[in-house]
Amino acid sequence: MENQSRIEKRRKNLFILSQLVIVVLAIAVGYFGHNLILRHQNDLALLKQARQIVIDNALVEAPPSDTEMEYGMIQGMLTTFGDPYTVFFPPAAHEVKSNTLAGSFGGVGVRLERDSDSHWRVYPLPDSPALAAGIQDADILMAVDDRTITTETAEVDLLAAVRGPVGETVSLTLRRDEEEITVDIRRESVPIPSAAWNLIPNTPEIGLIHVYRIAETTSDEITSGIVDLQGQGAASFILDLRNNGGGLVESGVDIARLFLSEGNVLHEQFKEESETVFEVKQPGPFADLPLAVLVNGNTASSAEIVAGALAAHERAPLIGAPTFGKTTIQYIFDLQDGASIHVTSGRWWIPGAVFPLQPDIAVSDDPDGTAAVQAALDWFSANTP
Repeated sequence: MENQSRIEKRRKNLFILSQLVIVVLAIAVGYFGHNLILRHQNDLALLKQARQIVIDNALVEAPPSDTEMEYGMIQGMLTTFGDPYTVFFPPAAHEVKSNTLAGSFGGVGVRLERDSDSHWRVYPLPDSPALAAGIQDADILMAVDDRTITTETAEVDLLAAVRGPVGETVSLTLRRDEEEITVDIRRESVPIPSAAWNLIPNTPEIGLIHVYRIAETTSDEITSGIVDLQGQGAASFILDLRNNGGGLVESGVDIARLFLSEGNVLHEQFKEESETVFEVKQPGPFADLPLAVLVNGNTASSAEIVAGALAAHERAPLIGAPTFGKTTIQYIFDLQDGASIHVTSGRWWIPGAVFPLQPDIAVSDDPDGTAAVQAALDWFSANTP
């Protein structure tokens, strides 16, 4: 009986102790949880207060949607960094920009143009899926899938709607005279050229390579252009980087490697990371090609990588006006709805080059762009056998 009494007493004490522990834990959870909730409520408290004030008091017929206000908040936040390259892109703009840097997109092969009444009209390109589907010049675009197209539809939103993954089908609703037509078209890969080329008129031994942007495909396009013009008799080349705002850093490095035989092209470093050096691993296919490079104040970013690397290696003269001087690198972060934030996260530099780049042959007054080309022709005349 005495042992049984001890066991019951011990059980009673354990029960009381467990209840005390539960009470203490409940108090602790309540205390810390309350503080956590208070801290959460204070997160962006001014922003929430300002948003509610505007919603309650703004005299507008069509207030912006929650998404539009979120985008505005993000854009405002990024401006506080004081960096013109840390920016926000809504989903449509992000998609179009990504297509441009990739050098291709999934599309149906149409040119879009507004008429005098601001309607969007479509013009099918030769041998395009749109032409095969029966689309005719000047058909008015009324809808893309379930999205209505109006005179208020922005071009970037329209491009994003028509484009999409290769192999998927898009439905276009069109108005032709008084008839409304709907066609389903399977998207195909459509290239976005980043370069074009031609022989210099009256000087067929010199080829001109225009480079509009630095995309994934640009190095291959330049190679194709040079080979094509060499087949037509060109022996010397002008690489025109004027009004080229840049693009992909590594693609700029690849272009420079085409014309270099050895050495380093570029050094880059990201936040809290070690320095990376991009080298010429083997002589480029055009390392011995007579070359001149045209630049101006709109030659920027990875286009400056190309010009700067060639200048630092004394590979080609720079002709034109000082370049823009952008030596930062942006990481692109995708948001959950297809929008993106571009954040300046790194810098690059080229030993022996100072940015903005100063031309070896300055051409200050060149409104139609011909003076710089003529300066390059004069340089070839004086420096090639």
